[in-house]
Amino acid sequence: MPAKRQLNMSQREFLIVLAHAHVCGACRDKLLTRPEAVFAGRALTQDEKQRLTNLQFADFITPEKLARAAGSEPAELDAFRDQPIVRLRHL
Repeated sequence: MPAKRQLNMSQREFLIVLAHAHVCGACRDKLLTRPEAVFAGRALTQDEKQRLTNLQFADFITPEKLARAAGSEPAELDAFRDQPIVRLRHL
């Protein structure tokens, strides 16, 4: 099993946004229609913002498809999915 990658603050924030948008339809709609509103006050790099902006509704069908579309690893997205901050913190 590969070693777990250490995430910096922006990578962690990126995965929180991605995982929450996958499970919350209202926040997914906000990310897809008004991404700048989601990015305000978040520690995201320009690359991460661009990857989130490029997502389409169809990318959210499965966690694996979403991870690939966002340039992330499915295991990383899966690791964030059940964290309380992801379930409770709306975008």
